[in-house]
Amino acid sequence: MLSSSLEKYLMCLYRMMEADKELKSTDIAKQMNQPLQKTIQALQRMHYQKYIVYSPYQPLKITDQGKEMAKYLIARGQLIEEFLDFLQVQINKETEKEAMEQYLSYETLENIEKFMLFNRQYPEVTERYHILLKKNIKNQLLPPLPENERL
Repeated sequence: MLSSSLEKYLMCLYRMMEADKELKSTDIAKQMNQPLQKTIQALQRMHYQKYIVYSPYQPLKITDQGKEMAKYLIARGQLIEEFLDFLQVQINKETEKEAMEQYLSYETLENIEKFMLFNRQYPEVTERYHILLKKNIKNQLLPPLPENERL
């Protein structure tokens, strides 16, 4: 399993590969805005986990397993972003997205996907939800959070 930082490296590698760029550790370090040594360590860990083929002074190659994982990670990010857009989350959206990417189980993500597909199939439900958001609802499941604790 990849850590969040290794996930970012893998997605970066995949996007560079898709853009027909040669995968060199120096270019990846630059793209990720990280020191070369830290990038090399990340690449070595991904090589050990069989997501890439890494050899010093040689262009990198993403394995089939790495490509499959990168596609999943990119799709997961898009799904979560679509879900947050549906919820009309605006404050700290990127932070929320990153937290959800790390902590939601595959089962939860599958159910979010089904929920989003349901909303695409029945746009009137989405419209009603957005109308509800605009109303000031008095009945709530969560008690109000103190003002000084809100982000």
